[in-house]
Amino acid sequence: MALQTLTSFEVLAAPIAPGLKNVPYVQQGTFLQITNLGSASTLVSLQYAASPAFVAASGAAKLFTNIIDESGTPQQYPTSDFLGGPVGFKALDIPAGATWLIGVQYLLIPPPAPTLTPATGSTPQDSLEARGVVSLDASAGSKLLVLGTVRQVFNNYSPAGVLIDVAEGAYAIPLVGGPVHNF
Repeated sequence: MALQTLTSFEVLAAPIAPGLKNVPYVQQGTFLQITNLGSASTLVSLQYAASPAFVAASGAAKLFTNIIDESGTPQQYPTSDFLGGPVGFKALDIPAGATWLIGVQYLLIPPPAPTLTPATGSTPQDSLEARGVVSLDASAGSKLLVLGTVRQVFNNYSPAGVLIDVAEGAYAIPLVGGPVHNF
């Protein structure tokens, strides 16, 4: 298997204006859609070189590493496995012709009621961020179609502790060498 640089990434969860009252909180994740174009299953690994390093949780924010396989069922990839060396997803067995969606994001932990303060109101002040480069590795002879997306959600808590969506956005991210990767 030969590691190929795929793209840069940024994941974060933070108030868009820390310390200000009732501003939206942004949660941004990076998602890779990987299709096995080959006639046999292949082992795929993704490595994330991040600075600052990923953190499992801090206050109201938590790291989520997700896989949606060909069955369409979302699965939580174990955070301890993701954070173990090397950081990332290891030895994912993607069947021939299957497409998997693999995501890394920091999210607000489902709420206890927010702590309302005179300075910040209902905006959580906890924040996490990681940015860097993600690389892809696969079994020799594999041919993969890869597409990348960044997704953002802007939200906040109401004074009653209900999480309210303010806005959402998504955009494609460029991939080194384009979408087809041969190993």
